[in-house]
Amino acid sequence: RPESPAASPAIDHVEKALGHLANTPSTRAGRPVAGGLSVKVCWAGLFCESGVHRGIPATWFSMSSRQLILLGVGNMLGDVYDCASALGITISTIVTNTPEAIRSRTKGLVARLADLGERPAIVPLEAFPAETESDCFVVPTTPRKTALISQLAVSHPRLCYATLVHPRAYVSPYATVGPGVFVGAGSVIAAGAVLGPHVFVNRCVNVGHDTVVHEYGRLQPGSSIGGHVTIHAGVTIGIGANIIEELVIGTGAVVAAGATVITDVAPLTMVAGVPARWKKQVD
Repeated sequence: RPESPAASPAIDHVEKALGHLANTPSTRAGRPVAGGLSVKVCWAGLFCESGVHRGIPATWFSMSSRQLILLGVGNMLGDVYDCASALGITISTIVTNTPEAIRSRTKGLVARLADLGERPAIVPLEAFPAETESDCFVVPTTPRKTALISQLAVSHPRLCYATLVHPRAYVSPYATVGPGVFVGAGSVIAAGAVLGPHVFVNRCVNVGHDTVVHEYGRLQPGSSIGGHVTIHAGVTIGIGANIIEELVIGTGAVVAAGATVITDVAPLTMVAGVPARWKKQVD
């Protein structure tokens, strides 16, 4: 709610309208919204709900507070911090679930936070209260994200998963976005596209019209997906990869960086090259 009194009548009107939607079955373009619509109004490109949203600007929805808890640690930590900062969101706590694996060319969590100039509380998962209902975002990407969310569904069933959309991204009002999704700066999600739960769309990614990205998909920076593509669960699309229209990428497949995919990709396989060819099976 902006501080300007002049804006209050318009804001009151929007809140009243959205409050009505929150208590009724909702449709967009004649299609039902899964789970109805549970609205929390705020002025940031972020929302946190259990259902799927269609045809509603992401900038109208937000978390219940301006605080966010991060679950797990991964390479995308800086991207999540960047998006939260652009949205005016404070990351209050980071919950760690596994021992850090610091490689020779990477930094640990404390060093990375020092570089960012941030000092959130760091709490191990076993000390994180099970009754927590706070707004959270899961940082690790496929496949560690899948395992962590499955664990949390049992140990912390009341968590609310936030969806983060960077202010410099564009999500069509005719796209559908599930809970726990991240859309980075410069990315475009076209009309009719569907992003399933916990999909991670990095910076400058193009998702074409009527394309479906199933849960836990990971689209790396600069990748481009044509229209009417189906990307099944847990797929990784590498940096700068291209997928032409009307293809199917099977569950758990990996498309290597820079590849150009012109045929369907079987589940649990890696493809690479231009044009992309089979390289190996993946676990």
